[in-house]
Amino acid sequence: MTIEYAERLSKEYQRVLQEDDKRGGRRNPAQLPSTKERIITALKIELAQLFYIYGRTNEALFKPLINAAMFIDSFDELPLDASRYIESMHRRRSEMEWFLEDLLKVERPHPFYWQHIYSILGLTSETKTTSFFEGIKQKLKMRQQPSSTQKDRIPWRRPTDRFTID
Repeated sequence: MTIEYAERLSKEYQRVLQEDDKRGGRRNPAQLPSTKERIITALKIELAQLFYIYGRTNEALFKPLINAAMFIDSFDELPLDASRYIESMHRRRSEMEWFLEDLLKVERPHPFYWQHIYSILGLTSETKTTSFFEGIKQKLKMRQQPSSTQKDRIPWRRPTDRFTID
């Protein structure tokens, strides 16, 4: 997920959240621009971007993103009872605050800042070189050489008679 895509996804989700006037009720999950976990990841990437730009945790900037994350579980097919809904809100808030604590541990001027962020989020980042070579491998179907027992099982290979020298 790129930073631009994360920002766009975050903005779309926040727009949906603002347009809907139900603050504590169930919302239609079809309104979400993506899956809940992808949206949470996008919100975290946007938090990391703001931290990278401003170099400190600014509550005025971070609070709308944390609040948006808190309400994501209201988009569900089945209505949540009040205690489970409040628990999910606290869990999402804690998740975002833990991420902010992890952000403070990452050195902002470090040249591999974004690699650290993606590894914290559990995302893989590909370079053009690695994706190019992976594409070539798939096209050429480069695999390990089959063992001798597997060679005999290849359906398109014709069996040959063996000569023995006495």
